[in-house]
Amino acid sequence: MNTMNPFIHRALAVEARRSSTELFPNMHRLNAKTTMDLANAEKVYELTTPSHTENLEMIRNFISHLAQKAGLDGMAAMEIEVAVEEACANVIKHAHQSDEAKPLRLQIKIGKQKLTALVRDEGQGFDPKQLDEQNARELLAKPKPGGRGILMMKMLMDEVHFEIGNGKGMQVRLVKYLASPQKIGCLWKNVAQSS
Repeated sequence: MNTMNPFIHRALAVEARRSSTELFPNMHRLNAKTTMDLANAEKVYELTTPSHTENLEMIRNFISHLAQKAGLDGMAAMEIEVAVEEACANVIKHAHQSDEAKPLRLQIKIGKQKLTALVRDEGQGFDPKQLDEQNARELLAKPKPGGRGILMMKMLMDEVHFEIGNGKGMQVRLVKYLASPQKIGCLWKNVAQSS
């Protein structure tokens, strides 16, 4: 078993120390920072772990806590947990091939209108255009398990983007709006009309 620190957590948000300590009882061993991206009025949280499936429970707890902090209801929080866990499991299994030396990097941004999860890997990457050609009916009809994770992410989240990283690796960007985009548009329209 790898003797490196089981995980590194950097929380970048107001009150990150307190909330991070609630999340992780062994927080005294970790490096937590407190800051806020004032330019975008976003709170940013980061979690870096070795690529091992035993870390998925910790990732789910991290996501659950932040989804609640963002004010999402139980169903929306669960959708984010499942989608982010699937993205992380894909990194562990496919991109890093369970190589614990390769870190799984997760960043959560909580803004006024949305929660964004960024999952980064150091794998060889793939052509995201191939995903557009997948047929949902065919994937769901497959008799063997597996291969449906990306479809599931797209069904659970408001936006899913696969981006090629600088050099090597991929980044998956998962977005869940705190209010529906239509509702946000109506709110802005009402504000503009009342001005």
